Amino acid sequence: MATTPVSGAESTQVRPTSEAAFEAALSKAESGEVDSKFDDLLIEGAIRVGGQMIIMPRANDILGEAMSEE
Repeated sequence: MATTPVSGAESTQVRPTSEAAFEAALSKAESGEVDSKFDDLLIEGAIRVGGQMIIMPRANDILGEAMSEE
């Protein structure tokens, strides 16, 4: 399959809009502003991941043991 060559020169250029957005995000992070909505989403995601990785496999093990003793 033929592909067009990619030059590395284009990928190193920073667009002014992305640089301005980065600077705005950096200044917001340095100011220490608390975003409660983001914190809530972060906690909700951590609970969901914890449930999927820790609680559900253990619950499946318990269910398997209970069904095998019948």
